[in-house]
Amino acid sequence: MTRRCRPYPQLVGADCWLPVEAFEFGWATAVGCNNLRCPDCGEAVRWDGQPGRTVRRYWCACQEHLETWTYWIGGEPEDLYPEKLAWYCDGHPDLKLPAVLDGVTLDPGTGWGAVAAAAMLEEPFHPPRIDIRQAWLVRLYHLLPRDRAKLSTAIADLMYATDPRLVVGALEFFTTERKAPGAERITDVVTTRRDWLAAAHDPRTPSVPLLDDAVLLLHTRLLDTGRATDRPALALAKELALSGIGPHETAATLLDHDRKWLWANARSLIHANPDWAADLAYLATQQRASMRPRLLRDLAAAAPDATRKAVTERIPEPERQRLLKLLHEADAEGGPDEPG
Repeated sequence: MTRRCRPYPQLVGADCWLPVEAFEFGWATAVGCNNLRCPDCGEAVRWDGQPGRTVRRYWCACQEHLETWTYWIGGEPEDLYPEKLAWYCDGHPDLKLPAVLDGVTLDPGTGWGAVAAAAMLEEPFHPPRIDIRQAWLVRLYHLLPRDRAKLSTAIADLMYATDPRLVVGALEFFTTERKAPGAERITDVVTTRRDWLAAAHDPRTPSVPLLDDAVLLLHTRLLDTGRATDRPALALAKELALSGIGPHETAATLLDHDRKWLWANARSLIHANPDWAADLAYLATQQRASMRPRLLRDLAAAAPDATRKAVTERIPEPERQRLLKLLHEADAEGGPDEPG
């Protein structure tokens, strides 16, 4: 099977990665395409440029381009004066096993769990300018034509490991590849290992418990909206939120997936985690005008300062004064229910 760089082939500067193997393709931003062709002159596109010199020159018989960072061919419509290069990705063959990738032997009988664990402890190669944790494993996952599900399933098994480095590596992989087979097991991991995750820490950031990383992955799963939403992950995210556990964007994520639930539990969420008060107040100001008085009055009972600040900064006149008056009247009727 021939694969092509998606969504567009990229040109990259000399300090970025332009792989030489034919099977390498654009699996991430800043991975250059190494098989470009010009439809006008029919030539293969050539290039030169040395790392440390920033500029890479691309050319064919009829066009030339100098690149210092990255350029998506065909992705220029927002440019004022787009270059409109006609070059296209002429395709990349599959990585065929057996093969050796960066010194790692891969074949149909490879133990993918062992490969993944070794890469997490010491990455065989990290492509330059690729800002992705576990980049080598993400790259391998995209390069494998038939065994990628075996690889990601083996990585999911490592979320149950006793070595925090392996658990972190698995969580990082699925944070990038949230649709990979095995990512759905994060719900069970958090449910069954919650105490262990809360007590364990990433050696690179010892102040952060692994539970934070795991819950971040849980919320990352919810980026797949609509019918594809991971329903067990959503249910667990709600349960954790009522205990004050969740990333900074917890309120916005839950709003996207269950608006009624969020507003019905907004005060409880503020009591559980007062840091969410400002986000909830801001989100309330963005709801329909007919809903805002009820939502803001309810929030003000738990977080008066954050609610008034959101109204003052986000609501234009004359509605602003009407809402501030409403909040003042609510204060007069009964003292604010401050979070403990």
